[in-house]
Amino acid sequence: MSHARVLAEKILVADDDRTTRFAISSMLKKAGYAVTAVKDGAEALRNIQQTSFDLVFLDIWMPELTGLEVLARVRAGESHPKIVIMTADGTPETLLRAIREQAYEYLSKPFPPKEAVEVAQRALKQNASPPIEVISARPHWVELLIPCTREAAERIQSFLMKLEADLPDDLRNTIGLAFRELLLNAVEWGGKLDPNRKVRIAHVRSSRMLLYRVADPGPGFSFKGLTHAAVGQAAEEPIAHVAVRDQLGIRPGGFGIAMTRAIADELIYNEAQNEVIFIKYLTSSADVSGKAEVPS
Repeated sequence: MSHARVLAEKILVADDDRTTRFAISSMLKKAGYAVTAVKDGAEALRNIQQTSFDLVFLDIWMPELTGLEVLARVRAGESHPKIVIMTADGTPETLLRAIREQAYEYLSKPFPPKEAVEVAQRALKQNASPPIEVISARPHWVELLIPCTREAAERIQSFLMKLEADLPDDLRNTIGLAFRELLLNAVEWGGKLDPNRKVRIAHVRSSRMLLYRVADPGPGFSFKGLTHAAVGQAAEEPIAHVAVRDQLGIRPGGFGIAMTRAIADELIYNEAQNEVIFIKYLTSSADVSGKAEVPS
């Protein structure tokens, strides 16, 4: 047995559907992971309590214990592997409970088995960081405290975009781009990528409006001094910031605020400009399919 195989990360796959369980387990084994596969929640919990797994894939609707019940018991116990929830149940309540119980990621079934490998690679290369704190987890009002890391920002964007599954794909993707830019700016510039600092975000959804509020822990900024961003350039030199970013060793980009302004119906900053509100109005019947009015 090779040295690499001895040190392979341990992954548990729990799913009561034999075909799904076999497909995911086989793909993970081919990728070099040490995989244990079980068919119900009780067996999953016993294995987690007895073995130090690095990652767990949990289906939700299983016999004995549901995946969410297993997740809650794991969170309360001594062993804390990263847990990926898998389900065809895309209701906001299920998704938000997964967030509250600190699931690492949420995969909507059906998904290609190779996606499990991509998730495993992403999850296992990340160092442990402070948990995402849930302040509110109601479908019309989600509020979270997120550690200032790019990894946490990407995960939360993925979770929140699943809450907008009823929106047309192009609108959901466009809003997702804007939210991603606002959140990455907050963790990178406001939080300085310090995982011990937190960005506070709120996602508010009514029948006619989607609102994101992003507040970072930094001192704020001024558009006049934003030489590394397109929004801070003169009209005759719209890409002058590219050279500035190169000199400063900053990742390529700098178009985020300008792009977000173009997407938003309203983009409102506080005085210090360390807090921003993004508003998109949902005016057509296609935009608001199935959404009820927010209860008073």
